[in-house]
Amino acid sequence: MADEPLRATEAARRLGLPTRDLLVLIREHKIRYVMVDGIAHVPVDAIEEYRAKAS
Repeated sequence: MADEPLRATEAARRLGLPTRDLLVLIREHKIRYVMVDGIAHVPVDAIEEYRAKAS
């Protein structure tokens, strides 16, 4: 798969947020995520969706 979901640290870096803030967004279901082996990952396209909603 070309666009594998990103771990929280990488997704947070791409959004310019601290990882802790991204984890809050995930917990509050404000950004789309998928579970991979019991760990939340953020799909690459979910980052753009979040940016569009946040603006």
